[in-house]
Parts: sequence; structure tokens; C-alpha cells
Amino acid sequence: MGIVGRTYLERGEPVTVLIQWGPGGGPRNVLIRRADGHQVVRPFRGLRRPPESAPAMDPLF
Repeated sequence: MGIVGRTYLERGEPVTVLIQWGPGGGPRNVLIRRADGHQVVRPFRGLRRPPESAPAMDPLF
């Protein structure tokens, strides 16, 4: 599964990867969409995965 369509954090703000490209086995540059709608080309390096959400707990009562 690739990174296109996934959400990452850029300086703590969520961004969505729209396109990836670059030589070799991994993405070097990506086109991202920021929360305000702006689209920006930037290096993939530096984008962070968002923290995993806590699993839902069963109610006690």
C-alpha cells in the first residue's frame, strides 16, 4: 500500500498526500493538501504519522 491518500502531520497540522514521485524505492517529493486547501510540493522527509487513536473500551455498566 502506498502513501497516496494517507494523512500525515506537518508541524503538527494534518496534511493529505495527493501524489508521490522520485527516483529509487521510496517517495522523495510529494504533493500535499493542507487543511486550508492549499496544495504544496515538498519533500516527504519531515512528514510524521499521526498518533494511533486509542482503542475503544467496552462500557463498564
